[in-house]
Amino acid sequence: RLQVKMKFFMLGAVVLFLLNCSLIRSEAASEVVTLTSQNFEHLTQISTGATTGDWFVKFYAPWCGHCKTLTPAWEEIAQKLVGEVNIAKVDVTANQDLGRRFDIKGFPTLKFFSKGKSYTFKGKRDVDSLLLFAKGGYKNAEEEKVVPPRGLLAEIIHLYTVAGRRAYEGIQKGNFFTPDVMFIAAPILFVLILLFLIFAPNPSPPKRLVPDANKKEE
Repeated sequence: RLQVKMKFFMLGAVVLFLLNCSLIRSEAASEVVTLTSQNFEHLTQISTGATTGDWFVKFYAPWCGHCKTLTPAWEEIAQKLVGEVNIAKVDVTANQDLGRRFDIKGFPTLKFFSKGKSYTFKGKRDVDSLLLFAKGGYKNAEEEKVVPPRGLLAEIIHLYTVAGRRAYEGIQKGNFFTPDVMFIAAPILFVLILLFLIFAPNPSPPKRLVPDANKKEE
């Protein structure tokens, strides 16, 4: 009985090893470039001259069913467009600044970047339609100016603007303790407390009682 268990164990280990190898091979063979907040501008150069060519980018979320359905077609066009167009993907849930930068409001959103301009794909998400768009069909789509990456200060201002708008809408509905309200209120409270500590009058030290030398002890 022990020998039978060992055989099943070894067989399972071999199957898992083969599956792992096949997954590694399939991922290594993918022509789809994974873009992140750290490498997006460096690889695409879409706002500085586009010297790395045209880019067709899928903005997606891992939980999105339509995004998962699109994956085989996206991999296929990446294989067919090698050397012509760079095919890439961005996980917006992990790179939210890119989602804000390109105003991504739904998944998947497919954007074609060429010579400092972007074009949003709105057609049928099949291989033929995607290839047609990437090979020149994008010129018939509405042209959008590429927004340059925000600096740190601009990003902070943007975050506060968005949070402030949502906080205002929440307060109007009677929601005074939402995360957005707390996000806006926290730094204001901090500044008020800091100003109070700086400018509040210092309490006078208690007066020390000095014995009267002229008073005779009884």
